[in-house]
Amino acid sequence: MTVHQDYEIKINLNELIERRIPCCDLLHPDHCLTEKQVSEIAHDIRMDINLHDLYKQVDQHIIKYINAAGIDNKDHWVEPHLPDLDRDLKEEVGIEFD
Repeated sequence: MTVHQDYEIKINLNELIERRIPCCDLLHPDHCLTEKQVSEIAHDIRMDINLHDLYKQVDQHIIKYINAAGIDNKDHWVEPHLPDLDRDLKEEVGIEFD
């Protein structure tokens, strides 16, 4: 049995927001956000995040690899498994989180 390396992306939304607009502290007393404001923004992002752009990039890389590696896809068996491959922004729909 082979073991393949897993690649993960973890995004701390609070840290991402703070990299864009700093939290208020001694270094940034003005033009800043409070920790509560950062948390509220992060919560809003988490509730409304759309990952279709990421899915589309993954789908595009899969097709690119299939073609570059010479994997037989003459009967287009791959594309039905890649629903975001041709998705456009006008087709975006909300994602329900349970």
